[in-house]
Amino acid sequence: MRITEAQARRMGLKLQGPESPRGADRKTGPKRKGRDRAARSEAAEEPVAFSLALPYDPRPKERPRTVASKEALRAAFLSARGSLEAFMKAVSGRISHTYTPKATAEYEGLVRTAATAAMAGRPPFACAVETRVTLVLKGDPSSWPTSRLDGDADNLEKAVLDAMNGVVFEDDRLVVRSFREKACGTVPEVIVEVRPAAP
Repeated sequence: MRITEAQARRMGLKLQGPESPRGADRKTGPKRKGRDRAARSEAAEEPVAFSLALPYDPRPKERPRTVASKEALRAAFLSARGSLEAFMKAVSGRISHTYTPKATAEYEGLVRTAATAAMAGRPPFACAVETRVTLVLKGDPSSWPTSRLDGDADNLEKAVLDAMNGVVFEDDRLVVRSFREKACGTVPEVIVEVRPAAP
């Protein structure tokens, strides 16, 4: 739903437009300088590559799960003593927690361990990088992994990139170019190469 500026003012909402950029104060100007972007130039860092044989096919990144805490609900219910208002106040902001599904956490742990070994104590890339990720699913090498059970290539790649975050590169925002491939092979594995991005 869209509202007009006049409606927004009547509702007491602050407007953000060209005259009032996000994070700016009208009297003192911007609180932060613009985007800090890197120059497109050669980085001297050596590429890193590793492969990881897996006990199962590469796994897609699963969405985090949020669940309500039964203990917190029970405690809030008992402390409210029948008062809906007291119950709502007691549960406000503390009845749920979010977690990464076990299968995703386990898989990302395997990839992170292999990535840590490949980095051999060197610091993560701090420059723009390009990645090449090959996801090999168990199957006949002459076939494409296009079954609906094989997973989407982007979700399969995301799990690998997230596992390397803070280990191979400081942050995955540094990935400016990526190539991913899904293939079939006799052994499930992940093959990764990360290098400074070519200008």
